[in-house]
Amino acid sequence: METIKNFKNLIAFEKVAKLASYSKAAKELNVSKAYVSKMIQELENELGQRLFNRSTRVVQLTTVGEKFYQACSTSFHSINKALDEVQSKSDLPSGKLRITVAGVFGEEFISPLVFEYLKKYPNVKIELVFEERIVDLIKDSYDFAIRVGHLKDSSLISRKIATRKVYICATPNYLNLHGIPKSPEELKKHNCLSLKENWSFIINNKRHSLTIGGNYKSNNGRTLLKAALSDLGICYLPGEYVLPHIENGNLISILESYTPEEIPIWLLSPSKRNISKTAETFAKEISYISQSFQRK
Repeated sequence: METIKNFKNLIAFEKVAKLASYSKAAKELNVSKAYVSKMIQELENELGQRLFNRSTRVVQLTTVGEKFYQACSTSFHSINKALDEVQSKSDLPSGKLRITVAGVFGEEFISPLVFEYLKKYPNVKIELVFEERIVDLIKDSYDFAIRVGHLKDSSLISRKIATRKVYICATPNYLNLHGIPKSPEELKKHNCLSLKENWSFIINNKRHSLTIGGNYKSNNGRTLLKAALSDLGICYLPGEYVLPHIENGNLISILESYTPEEIPIWLLSPSKRNISKTAETFAKEISYISQSFQRK
């Protein structure tokens, strides 16, 4: 008997003996039931012995088949273990992923997620590109985009990975000097630091827009944060800017009952026919890792 030549028959035999079913063995081997039957028949012809008693309902090993299975069981276990090890290594993600992200959220939240992923899968290379424009993932050769807010209709695959909350805050010194506003309307009496002249609030379960004013405007969140930390006024910024300063007492969060609901953060990728196995693994891992970061 040429073992290598008939190895596929031995695999089929082990599966049928273990599962006591031609159909289940065929499904696990991803072949047809007829093909499994053919392999078993070839093995029985080689051995000159019947290995199974078959009926419409039951598949049982014959006495010879049982002895043969027991004799081979250690070898089957070793072979299956070796196959599993090889397969698990070959399934490890590898290759390159290109991701577009913007702003401080990418720096403070997405970067740590990527670092955790690379520790787990060192064979993957990731290029994290920071840019404000909305890119065409396929045209610009990106595997993923991180985007904030409510999405427009799109052919892209979207996965929610986090949420973002806005905080209204100022330093204790500023609030001691100018007072703490008790309602959004009272902000009109304060120096408000912002890019936009309108801030959104939730009043009586409805979204309202309030026109505010101040002596400093910027399209850069970090400079608005620095202005607030310099006792200049009240800022309206996402948590990734201000939460560390709120936690250490440098800033005080105000009007929390009026702040808008949390905004979703999305991981976007091209259609499934364009996504690689490594990219799919990244999407699942980042979704999982992000949950732990959100809880911190």
